[in-house]
Amino acid sequence: MQEVNKFISIGERINLMLLNDYDNHQYVSRVEELNVDGTIDVLIPISKNRIIYIKNDTVLKVVVAKEGAIYEFQAKIVSKLFGAIPLLRLMRVSEVNKIQRRNYYRLKAIKTMKARKIVNLKEKLFDEFFTATIVDISGGGLAISTSMELETNDLLEINVDLNSNLNILGKVLRKEIKEEIKPNKYAYGIAFEKITEIERNIIMRFIFEEQRKLAKKGLI
Repeated sequence: MQEVNKFISIGERINLMLLNDYDNHQYVSRVEELNVDGTIDVLIPISKNRIIYIKNDTVLKVVVAKEGAIYEFQAKIVSKLFGAIPLLRLMRVSEVNKIQRRNYYRLKAIKTMKARKIVNLKEKLFDEFFTATIVDISGGGLAISTSMELETNDLLEINVDLNSNLNILGKVLRKEIKEEIKPNKYAYGIAFEKITEIERNIIMRFIFEEQRKLAKKGLI
């Protein structure tokens, strides 16, 4: 397997995800030490001012966001270190999956979402929520169809469940009217705006999981 210091460094922020966590919750952590035996010491994750207890031998997914790419790999908790700073000691147990941000895979998907037009973001003024169907999705945006008419450059608050509930901003870049398709005759291309790394990682993880399902069925 690749040497860990080729894609991760001390002080770097990472995300940890429990592979058996049905809520797909991600926890923010930080790399504190890269040991000569290949193990990695990271901060024990904290949520709502409480330490998250995770058993030894639990396998986690580790996500590292770099400029131009996202790296994912699996690691097992081999021990806990309770010094001045509580740490998890991780041992990588899989190869590293590198995702090129400039080459986001666009997944064809039929999935319902909700959105509402942002009238004034600073003053938190919104229109009512409307429903739409996701036609495809990538780490950079999505295509939808809906009965709601919007205009290019409209800013939206998007609510969608991708195995984790996301509330993200999107901007309408493209509009098409397809009279033959009713009631959802309006088609839009939307780019994500001000998206966090955690949010983008959730989207990319959803896409990869769906890809795996399609691959098992021999559809891709």
